[in-house]
Amino acid sequence: MKPEGIHINNIPLPHPGRLLVIEPLDYPNPYDYHRPHRHDYFEIILVNGGTGTQQIDFTQYDISPGRLYTVYPGQVHLMERQSATGLLIQFRKDIFEYIHPMKHYMLYFRDPAFVPDAETFAHLYSITKRMMALLQQEELSALSIHKAYSYLQIILITLTELREEHNGPHTSNTASQFLSLLPQNIRSRKKVSEYCDILGCSADKLNLACKTSLGKTALELIHEEVLLEIRRLIALGSLSLKEIAFELNFDSQANFSGFIKTRTGFTPSELQASIL
Repeated sequence: MKPEGIHINNIPLPHPGRLLVIEPLDYPNPYDYHRPHRHDYFEIILVNGGTGTQQIDFTQYDISPGRLYTVYPGQVHLMERQSATGLLIQFRKDIFEYIHPMKHYMLYFRDPAFVPDAETFAHLYSITKRMMALLQQEELSALSIHKAYSYLQIILITLTELREEHNGPHTSNTASQFLSLLPQNIRSRKKVSEYCDILGCSADKLNLACKTSLGKTALELIHEEVLLEIRRLIALGSLSLKEIAFELNFDSQANFSGFIKTRTGFTPSELQASIL
């Protein structure tokens, strides 16, 4: 159990009853978007004008026309829209039941920024506008809902193809599934064997997939995710260092401190100061 008073700043989908929501980039957010926050849904940001900046898991990106960005559940996000205009596509993991053969883990891109050519961007933006027009209808037939989902599928397939063109063949399914499991399980599972049990594969197979696709062992990726989650929780500012150690199930404060010191060269307090 969490200590009383612990609050994690998770932001739910703006319209909880829907699997898919399209909003203008400057829509009035139901939460304080001026502070770092994390979503429990996927988000695709399409920018068609203006400028701004945003941080996705502590990496800063300039917002400029003709670019797309993806944010997956659990990532810490902070956007300064400034004059930026465009559209947001927001959807829950459940939607993948209706858009075969796409799988949610295929959207866990290591680089969330896309710069497609002008024709491709215009096509994706046009499709997004059609989706928004469909979803704004008061009475949606089953066929219209699936039409909107089909538009989303085209966008997701295109993003996957763009990433393959940029980085070469897509990350293996085993490695992709493993990456998608880390954010939602990292607080309670830190052993390679625990992920192998979920994936139904051997440690050798998982390590080979990770080394081939990502150049790192499964354990290295687990440790990276633990450190990233520590940084996320520090940035959100709702937990003390002691509470973060408890939240991530470290056996002791000493182990927590040792883990951070080994991987960053900082003490927990120094890491907290550098982030905040």
